[in-house]
Amino acid sequence: MINGRTGTVTGTIGVGAYPDALAVSPQTGKVYVTNAAAGTVSVIDGKTNTVTSTIAVGAQPVGVAVSPRTGKVYVANANAGTVSVINGRTGAVTGTIGVGQFPQGVAVSPRTGEVYVVDHNSDNVSVINGRTGAVTGTIGVGTYPVAVAVSPRTGGVYVTNAYDNTVSVINGKTNTVTSTVGVGDQPVGVAVSPRTGKVYVTNFYDNTVSVIGMPR
Repeated sequence: MINGRTGTVTGTIGVGAYPDALAVSPQTGKVYVTNAAAGTVSVIDGKTNTVTSTIAVGAQPVGVAVSPRTGKVYVANANAGTVSVINGRTGAVTGTIGVGQFPQGVAVSPRTGEVYVVDHNSDNVSVINGRTGAVTGTIGVGTYPVAVAVSPRTGGVYVTNAYDNTVSVINGKTNTVTSTVGVGDQPVGVAVSPRTGKVYVTNFYDNTVSVIGMPR
């Protein structure tokens, strides 16, 4: 844990084997951590900073996201080719959704509630209806996509393509790729500033971060 005001480490929380990604619920403050080698998700109480439960999901859980609309938690299980859906209130797994090959990144649109799952080995993005849990479509992107982020300002979806050195930009209304932006060498992580709309991309082999301006 890092104090956001002072930048100091205030504590360490033990979780499962090979923790990979985490997400915080805007509704409850709970923190969800995927444990890739354990096939579980650790749930941390945001007030006490203690693990309150461990939830079994699919094989090699990596990406995780929480819906700001429903509080549902979506976990990408890479080796299972599935997404586990967790009820954020009860902690129960309420569904398992089949997607593409080796799903990694996952993000939820705050505007539509749709869930975007990056299928690393399928070179596409699966779109899940957040209300029904049905896969409503797949969007072709670049080679070996890794991560995905949704802009809270525009609803645009940004996907890093590691082997293309590009970012695919998806229109969140039509779910079609509207542009492809060249970035650095092997882009992996991506995040969107809720204040400015700028997109930040980490380039693994460049030791750089590319900045993409918000479209006008």
